[in-house]
Amino acid sequence: MDVDAFTSFLRTAELPPGLFATDVFCDLNVPEWRFQLQGAEAFAAWAKGEAPDGSRVTTGRVVDADRTAVVETEMVSGGSYSRNLWVLRSDDAGLVDEVVLYCTGPWDTATIERQAREAPMIRR
Repeated sequence: MDVDAFTSFLRTAELPPGLFATDVFCDLNVPEWRFQLQGAEAFAAWAKGEAPDGSRVTTGRVVDADRTAVVETEMVSGGSYSRNLWVLRSDDAGLVDEVVLYCTGPWDTATIERQAREAPMIRR
């Protein structure tokens, strides 16, 4: 599974060739909400709506086993920050056919500053 291509997609919301199955299923869990999308175009449209000017993405741990990858990311877009856990599953052709997202949600500048002040991180 091409985690670098997936990270590039997160940065730009542009669909890279050969990454997603056309009918990829997306189960998106965001703070206080859950919704599902079907199709690569629908996923890209949602991602573009979330970050119309793109995102700065830092990839943390990646666990790749068989046809499943778990990817930790930190994303900054338009002054908003989120930590995410992505579960990617691929089909027999190696295309991602299922995406599950668990997201801390967007933190604004005040929340980022409060977290740094009140709960400094021991590890990044």
